[in-house]
Formats: sequence, structure tokens, C-alpha cells
Amino acid sequence: MPELIAQIRAASVAGLHYLALMGALALPDICGALASANGKASGPKYRAWLKANVPEQAAEADEIYGLRCSLLHQGQALPHGSIFPIAFTFPPQMTLHNLSTVVNGQQVGWMSVPTFVEEVTRGAEQWLAQFGTTNTVGRNLEKFARYRPEGLPPHYVGAPVIA
Repeated sequence: MPELIAQIRAASVAGLHYLALMGALALPDICGALASANGKASGPKYRAWLKANVPEQAAEADEIYGLRCSLLHQGQALPHGSIFPIAFTFPPQMTLHNLSTVVNGQQVGWMSVPTFVEEVTRGAEQWLAQFGTTNTVGRNLEKFARYRPEGLPPHYVGAPVIA
């Protein structure tokens, strides 16, 4: 998990805004699944995790989940097919975050990619520090895909992999 969080942040700093945003949108799913008895993600787990661990986005948990669905699965910035889009900003051009305005007669939600990435990754780090040693999270982390320089387990034969 720490490496995934570090790479999401690194993507944001490097200006790889699509990758940073998509990684940040996936983190609540991953953390929610890690904390789950069945190890699986779901919409209610996503929203509950976001509300509990990213206070800046708690009021927008439904919209963020809808955004996760539309952006990761359809490449659209329309939460659950909403009629108004989310526009993502990033420095140095613009840094609007967590607000809504009307542009040319249409409502638009504004989010700063670097700010959103920082909010979610900070929440994931704090959550991991608090719950990472519980039996459920520990059991699910054993299955977490991670860099394995020794090769593919269990016999560790081959080149480095993420598995």
C-alpha cells in the first residue's frame, strides 16, 4: 500500500493528472475492500470509507463514488451520468476545489487534482496506520498486488513482477 500511495502522489507531482486522479479515485475502493470480511469492494463500502477517512470529501461521497464509476469505467467526468460535469483543475493554470459554478448556463463542479490526490492519499495513510495491523486488513493485504523483485510466488522463479 505505501508504494501505491507514493506512486499516486508522484504521478500528481509529475503532472500525470489522469493517472493521479484515477489512482486517488481507486484508493477508497481498495481500502474499503481491505477492511472487509469478504475482501471485496462495493459502493456502500467506498462511500463509508470516504466519509470516515477524507473529511474534506465526506459531504460529497455519493458524487465522488459516481465520479469514480463514470471516470474509471467510461472515461467520463459525469458522476453516474449526471447532467453536469466535474472539471478538474491543476496548477499553474487554475486551482479551484470543491465548489460549483455556472459556466455558460451550465452547472460545473470544480476539483483540483493535486488537492484531491493529497486529501485521499493522506486519508489512506492515516487509515493504514490505524487499521493496517488488524486481522482482517492483514489477511487481505496478503493478497494485495505488490512489486516482487524475486519473481512470482510461491517458488519465486522468474523476473520481477507485480503480483
